[in-house]
Amino acid sequence: MNEQKIAERFPKDVAQHEMTIVLDDDLHRHLRFAAPQPNSWIHWFEIVTWPGYLAITGDMESYAAKADADTFMITRTQDMFTFFRGNDINPRYWSQKVAGGAGVKEFCRATFRKEVLEYIGDSIADHPDLIDEVYADILSDESIRSVESAHEALHNFTYKDFRFDDTHELGFERFTTHFLWCCHAIRWGIGQYDAAKKQAVAS
Repeated sequence: MNEQKIAERFPKDVAQHEMTIVLDDDLHRHLRFAAPQPNSWIHWFEIVTWPGYLAITGDMESYAAKADADTFMITRTQDMFTFFRGNDINPRYWSQKVAGGAGVKEFCRATFRKEVLEYIGDSIADHPDLIDEVYADILSDESIRSVESAHEALHNFTYKDFRFDDTHELGFERFTTHFLWCCHAIRWGIGQYDAAKKQAVAS
């Protein structure tokens, strides 16, 4: 799923979620978000903070790129809630602050294909059959499932005097759907917490 699809689907995933404040002691917080029983296991997640850190974990397996990709730890400021408050979700900037847990990016065949076709674009005039060779030897190769295997395939490709050079500057990845979902979960969860605190003060 791309960023737009996650943004559209996330509100539906948490439409029934309720917040439970397990701990709320200054910068030490533990918040749990889940739907009521019997659906409490669907897309539940927890946010935990301590000075300088925020961790998010839960059961988002339908989005996870791999079964153990269920936790992110992010560090930036003393109160991490202040870091995530605002109007925009910024996965590119936020991913730079991930200090541990699951990976934020994954190999994307569509991105790989796009980068390769752009790379050979200027060479097709000199080698009309180049695109057919690239499709046959690289783009149709289902064994290419990682950044490493993609670079290896490009490095090993030869056609007349054409070679793929400096391919490590090309990007073959996208943000994982799991990471994007967690970005929305963090922002939404903090919003629920802030609303509850505001309501408590008002009453």
